[in-house]
Amino acid sequence: MLKNSTWKLEETNLAEVGSKLDKERRKEAGEYEEAWTKEGTGIGTEAGLWIWRIEQFKVVPVPKKDYGRFYNGDSYIILKTRAKEDSDLLLHDIHFWLGEETSQDEAGTAAYKTVELDDFLDGRAIQHREVQRYESRLFLSYFRTFSTVRGGVESGFQHWSEPEYPSRLLMVKSAPTQGGHRSSVVVREVSSDMINSGDAFILDTGKVLYQWNGRQSSGIERVKAAEYAHGIQADRSGAVSVETFDEGDRDQRIFWNALGEEVEVKPAEAVAEEPEYVKKLYRLSNASGTMEFTMEGTGPEVTRDLLDSNDVFILDVQHEIFVWVGSGASREENRHGLQYAQQYLKREGLPGHTPICKVMEEGDNVMFNNALDRF
Repeated sequence: MLKNSTWKLEETNLAEVGSKLDKERRKEAGEYEEAWTKEGTGIGTEAGLWIWRIEQFKVVPVPKKDYGRFYNGDSYIILKTRAKEDSDLLLHDIHFWLGEETSQDEAGTAAYKTVELDDFLDGRAIQHREVQRYESRLFLSYFRTFSTVRGGVESGFQHWSEPEYPSRLLMVKSAPTQGGHRSSVVVREVSSDMINSGDAFILDTGKVLYQWNGRQSSGIERVKAAEYAHGIQADRSGAVSVETFDEGDRDQRIFWNALGEEVEVKPAEAVAEEPEYVKKLYRLSNASGTMEFTMEGTGPEVTRDLLDSNDVFILDVQHEIFVWVGSGASREENRHGLQYAQQYLKREGLPGHTPICKVMEEGDNVMFNNALDRF
């Protein structure tokens, strides 16, 4: 039985939460959340990566051996803490990741607990909403290999049971990180029309894993595909064999037969990574007595000179939306930033899964600065 997966993107950032009373209550709750207060975790005091899964409304640590593997029936909270260069200051990024089959109650719990964790870290963390298949580059950069798996824990309302090794086609693709390097890869389940010469693929039939390498696939993609396939083999106690083929091999017919049909192999460039975009910057301010949302500039005219510490700004770079909160912004402006960002997505017809990142002026806003400075 599938989970009730009718969760709503527009309800996952808890835009309506933010009153002074609510913040105080969340701060108190955060101080007593064992997931980040248990002695010895190092949360808030040292650099590192922590991941929790929402299990029946509880925040449960994920074993480190499972970092990078996410179940599409679940919701997660991820904390990345790093030391600022040439400083003792710790910088925090909090992500909540929503699987496409997660339930509304789990999605809401993950979002609420993300806000609570931010309060526990004194409200200086950068918050990110991540949706399966549309994760941000920063999020993917945390993992040498990122993958999603069918299944999940029991919901608070309904039971979820994992299918027994359903046939699936996985694409192994190198992912550019914030610095432009391609040291990490992403493994996603795709349809056969995504097969192209630039990537590696794994056909999982349950008993046999067929790895097919496009002739233009990179060395890291081939190596990671092999590692991933053998990882599946280990998870299944060796009760599965692995066969590898390269595009153009005479015996690759075995792969096509297992797939069920031979499909047209697309050229590598046919699988686009990131569309061109025109930046747009908007100001959110209630200085006049009413909340106003106005455009400040587009394209090359969008510069940091347009930012004002007294207000909140929303930067649209198409593949991601940034909510920048000035140090002097009012509580109402701060509270409504995420809400206006999601309303903006709907108004502009942008995909509801577009990542939204909230950054504070006082924090280390490398991602925001890179997006702002890019023309």
